[in-house]
Amino acid sequence: MKHFFSKIRRIALLQAVALGGFFAISTTVQAEMPVQPKPIWADPYAHIDSETLAKDARRDPNKYCVDCHGHLSKFEHKGKHFQKETVSPNNGQPLNCVSCHGNISENHRKGVKDVMRFNAHGKAKNPALERSVAEQNQVCFACHSPEKLRETFWAHDTHAAKISCTNCHTIHPEKEAMKGIEPKQRIKLCVDCHTEVHKGAFKKTDAKDTK
Repeated sequence: MKHFFSKIRRIALLQAVALGGFFAISTTVQAEMPVQPKPIWADPYAHIDSETLAKDARRDPNKYCVDCHGHLSKFEHKGKHFQKETVSPNNGQPLNCVSCHGNISENHRKGVKDVMRFNAHGKAKNPALERSVAEQNQVCFACHSPEKLRETFWAHDTHAAKISCTNCHTIHPEKEAMKGIEPKQRIKLCVDCHTEVHKGAFKKTDAKDTK
């Protein structure tokens, strides 16, 4: 019997040593693990369920865009794109932010390249995110068909493949892009690029030479 209790004590001692070593290892591992940094940005809608978000988006599709891009809210009733009565010629639905800027992904706030950005060619704030002329203009042509553009005075078909629409047109203007611009300012749009004309370095052409 004495031998039996002695054996039990040895087993208990071994178990205590093993557990002590386990906790010592665990403590060491935890101490060596790097502290996780606190997130810089916290999603303000993380606590809202997806069904509620979807209902809000149907009521006001621009709501969650303007919450971050608040500076655009002042353009709500200025410029054709942001007027509530303006509808897409393709589906008859009112225009909203994603009509032009594309389907924004869940990771949009992390800076992924999922949004269609518009800028004058070569003048993007972040060149790595600049979209090509063809990509930008294709969005515009979805509503502003090239056939309609040819009916205007401006040579859209000449420029469309070379420069983005935003080189001359503002996406969110305080007033319509061309209607409120004085003739002298319209000429300036051309001269800003065609500097050789501004300098007078162009060849005079007789009418007969153009036939």
